[in-house]
Amino acid sequence: MATLAESLARPSLLPVLVSFSNDRLERPNREQSPNKRSLQEKKLGNRVLIIGRQRELALYRAEFLRLAGYTVSTPETTEEALRLIKRVEFDAIVLSYTLPSETVQWLADSAREHCPDCPVIAITQKKVVDRRIAPDAVVLANHGPGALLSALGRVLQPRAV
Repeated sequence: MATLAESLARPSLLPVLVSFSNDRLERPNREQSPNKRSLQEKKLGNRVLIIGRQRELALYRAEFLRLAGYTVSTPETTEEALRLIKRVEFDAIVLSYTLPSETVQWLADSAREHCPDCPVIAITQKKVVDRRIAPDAVVLANHGPGALLSALGRVLQPRAV
């Protein structure tokens, strides 16, 4: 039996991953205030934004997190990511090393401006991270999606009701 990572890495699943749209999360119900979200949603802290240049990699990570119970958004452009950061209350933002460092800096600053309590996780190939970004957690890309899941568990605290 193939592992999840092996299954998701198969080329035949790429169209399935691409079919996962951002409509699962981005547009909150305007009639429901953020304070009226379900108790389970508040405790889980499960809304995650993943931003990276390699779309297939972002979709792979998003699907892995969805299988673990997270609600994940994967914008196609940095402009779309910025719009989401301004409109949606995320519980964590994941920024990939595949983006230019200036873009990561800009998105991290925007996230902190619009959602000061939202932790930023950086996925990188090296243990060294730009100090200006100052992520709450760093995940080494070659450690796989399990490392990202572990980092989310470390930075997300149950929400007080």
